[in-house]
Formats: sequence, C-alpha cells, structure tokens
Amino acid sequence: MVPGYNEPPTHFEVLQKGRAGIEGLESRGFRCVTFPPQADNLRDRVDRFADHVTFLRESGHEFPIATVGYSLGGLVVRGFLRAYPERAKEVSHTIMIGTPNWGVTTLEMPHLTRMLRMPDQAMGDMDIDSDFMRWLNGTGGHWVFVHDKRNRLWQLDSDPYVAPSGAHLLSIVGLIPQRGGDNDGLVWADSATLGGRIPSHSIVGPHCNHMNLIGHFDILIMLSKGFLRNDRVWPLTLQATLDFLGSANAQPFSQKSPS
Repeated sequence: MVPGYNEPPTHFEVLQKGRAGIEGLESRGFRCVTFPPQADNLRDRVDRFADHVTFLRESGHEFPIATVGYSLGGLVVRGFLRAYPERAKEVSHTIMIGTPNWGVTTLEMPHLTRMLRMPDQAMGDMDIDSDFMRWLNGTGGHWVFVHDKRNRLWQLDSDPYVAPSGAHLLSIVGLIPQRGGDNDGLVWADSATLGGRIPSHSIVGPHCNHMNLIGHFDILIMLSKGFLRNDRVWPLTLQATLDFLGSANAQPFSQKSPS
C-alpha cells in the first residue's frame, strides 16, 4: 500500500483495520504492508518502491502481491509497471484510488507546500505537463479551449501507454454531483482513467470527495476545499477493492510495450 502526497502510512489504517463496526482488509485475510514515507521525486520513488517489492519477496512474502496506491501513490504503483515491465507478473492486481493518471494542474500548490514546509518533493511531478507524466504515459498533452474560450480541457497528444499487457488494473474514482459529477474535488475522472482507458469503478455521491475515499480527514483540505467527513464513502472503496481482488473475470490489459 503506497500513501499519497506527503502522507504517512497511517492514513491507510481505515482500509486496513476498518472502522465503525466495518471490518477492513486485514480482518478479511489480507496482510497489509505499507510503503515507508518518502520525500524524493516520483521517478526515484518508483525505483525505491521496486526495491521495496524486492525486499518483500526476499523476506518470504507470498507472491504475486496486489498493490494499492492512493492519489500520488497510485502513480507509484503504476510507475512500477512502467519502469519494470519484466516484473509485472510479481503484481496480481494494481489498484489506484483517486489517482491523477494524467496529472493535475498544480498552479500555486508548490508555493503552498513550501509555505507549509512539506518535505515531499514530488508535487511538481504531478503537474499535467511534467517530465514524469510524459514518461509515465509516453505522451504529453495540451489545452483545448471550448465554448467562450474561458473554459479549457486537457487533451493528450497521442494514445498513452497504460500498462504492460496482462496487467490487471482498477482506478477507483470519486464523483461529486454538486461539483459537476466528473471529479472528486481534486482529481478529474478523465485523469484518473486516462480518458476511459483504465478500467474503473466510480463512487458517486455528495460526499465522495478525495479524502473520504480512504476515510481520512484533513483539516487544511477541509477548509480549502469545503470537504466534509462522511464514513459512508470509504466502505464503498473497500468493497470495490475486495470485489476486484476476488474477481476471477478481471480482464487483463492488452497494449504494446512502449518504444
């Protein structure tokens, strides 16, 4: 399990242990291991995660493993498949929760993170026009203006690389009707699914915001985005995860390897 931007592994505790009488992954037979906190750039973090997977294998853990990445963490688990396609068979399922697979518009967020002295260096790598995103997807993108030229949409320059053939991926997406029904307040559905190219499961409702997807409450994000805590959302993420892990009919991804 790989945490998101500037997040400790403890933010996965709700999905691992459950809450409010609902059992988590550990009570359902899964052994959960979290990737330690990192403060490097995303490409280096992918390599550190690869070392972590090697450590798990050498420590006697049963393989293949399932990987779960939240937000930025989803870029790491998918980045592992991108950087090490020859190791894809070590992963049975790749699950991304609220992950910006073609990036986010960071705008002033780097200034905010410096002001708050957040140690994580990966903010710039999540930008839609970053070198990391172009490496991960094998392509960049550009803005297309629509309607009155005050609204714009991000469009990829070419079909992106998604994953090695045979990989099983799921992107879990939060959709808030009051915010247009196409985002979780931080991550757009098109970004999470690479424009519909990644198999996905949508969780729809007025409280399906980015933080509630894993049952985490953050006062700064609540104040800046207007998110309210709601314990009815994360159980839906948990169930989608369990359904995907237990599905014998999950279709493997098929795509040519990148050049």
